[in-house]
Amino acid sequence: MTYDLKQAEITFTAALRNGDEFAAQQVISEAQSAGVDSTAIYLKIFAPSMVTIGELWEQNELSVAEEHLATSITERLIGQMSPSFSAQQAAGEPGRVVMGCVAGERHVLGLRMLADIFRKQGWRVLYLGADVPNHDWTRLVARFNADLVAISACAERHETQLTELIGDLRTANPLLEVLIGGGCFDRDQNLWRKVGATQHHPDALTAVTLATARYARDTARRNDSRALTPKI
Repeated sequence: MTYDLKQAEITFTAALRNGDEFAAQQVISEAQSAGVDSTAIYLKIFAPSMVTIGELWEQNELSVAEEHLATSITERLIGQMSPSFSAQQAAGEPGRVVMGCVAGERHVLGLRMLADIFRKQGWRVLYLGADVPNHDWTRLVARFNADLVAISACAERHETQLTELIGDLRTANPLLEVLIGGGCFDRDQNLWRKVGATQHHPDALTAVTLATARYARDTARRNDSRALTPKI
């Protein structure tokens, strides 16, 4: 019998609304027992449930405290599942991705899940978390010679801050790839281009898969260029 992920999402959301961590954990345990992989649990249960929780808060159907409780339950479950995303060491040098929220943005659940998906695909992840000042971004990206930067923002009010941040990053390294995500980019599908990002996809797994393929192509191209350079 096929496992019903949509029903699992509904049941999980109800558990979050009730502040029932045991019931939420039970939904995830049943999904795992049914063979649902960790990425699907992240993207088909956690992510849509938290979108619903955010919408209920916006509609004043949940208080700030109730929204925080739902978030805390989900954070703990993500923490329990995170080790299952460890990948075997890939051949060659892994790509380095620096990930964090633009200054002023404190919603990190989506970014935490994205970080685990990157790890599963063999990336070295440098996860900065919430509310990262622009000048700290540029210093850290340069220090670790990042191949990719992934920036999260949920609200349209961050547009100016994002544009400045991405401008600073690409002034320092014009070839730097910048992946952008968050609720405001789902609402305005052209916003990612307006702020200067080079990559965006509304589906997290697809975004990581495309970024990984692009990194592999760029690495192969650089290696080919080195091989063709005459030795003096």
